[in-house]
Amino acid sequence: MDFLHKIADSSCLTGEKPFLLMYKLAVTRVVQTTLLHGSFDVSGVVLAMLGWMAMFVLGDIETARYIGERALQVQEKSKSEVGKAKVFTFLSTFIFYHVKPLQSSLKPLLESYQSGMRTGDKSYAMWCLLYHNVFF
Repeated sequence: MDFLHKIADSSCLTGEKPFLLMYKLAVTRVVQTTLLHGSFDVSGVVLAMLGWMAMFVLGDIETARYIGERALQVQEKSKSEVGKAKVFTFLSTFIFYHVKPLQSSLKPLLESYQSGMRTGDKSYAMWCLLYHNVFF
């Protein structure tokens, strides 16, 4: 699972069409595996990525919100802090600001920053801190 998650991350950063198709394939494959075999450490992150795809590829805000809320539930159920910063970065900055007040993201972004620093996910911890300071 972690391998497919890393493929999705790497392919999204290139911005070229073949790699974006690989991003979609990797994300949907991890979601499919999660649905078939249960939750993994990266399941919440990949669901947040799927919500991002629903928002920007399909343009469907309600579906993105629904998937984002499921990503939060999966992340909370996992009891693991791995990926928490990434989940909240995707959800707070790309999805939830369309449907919720910005102030509702204040506490989750700070918690995600702290979680990212604890788990070593410093890049997404810094993104959480940046978005917290930009929005608030």
